[in-house]
Amino acid sequence: MNEKDKLKEFIITEVCPDAGLKDIGDDEALISSGLVDSLGILKILSFVDEEFSVNLGSDEIRHENFSTVSTICSLIEKNR
Repeated sequence: MNEKDKLKEFIITEVCPDAGLKDIGDDEALISSGLVDSLGILKILSFVDEEFSVNLGSDEIRHENFSTVSTICSLIEKNR
């Protein structure tokens, strides 16, 4: 399973399990759609740190960096 798929699975099962999602598009709006809130961002941060060994700086923790699965994956790649 690649990092994008791992991230999608985590969001579906751990961040918004009550949404009943089966899949998330790479460019689907996560925050503006209400799927991910501030607590969800914290969960994603923890997951990214544990799963991909990427520790993000405080200057990178902005809504626009967590707006889609693609932007999160770009952030992971940038910080590897």
